[in-house]
Amino acid sequence: MAFMDMARGRVSRHTPEAASNTSGRPRTRRTAAVELVTTFLVLMGIAMGILVLRFALVLMHGVLH
Repeated sequence: MAFMDMARGRVSRHTPEAASNTSGRPRTRRTAAVELVTTFLVLMGIAMGILVLRFALVLMHGVLH
């Protein structure tokens, strides 16, 4: 991806690979672990929301009948 630097009148290239090469492999594993934990927490939140909604609907059904 090219980044346009209008102030200097030239095009500079931004390479994400160069930024990750300086940190090495542990950062990649750490980032993967953070993404895995985040994904797990989001999925658990969705599951808890579904269970709470189901409980509320069953409770409402029991109260109305």
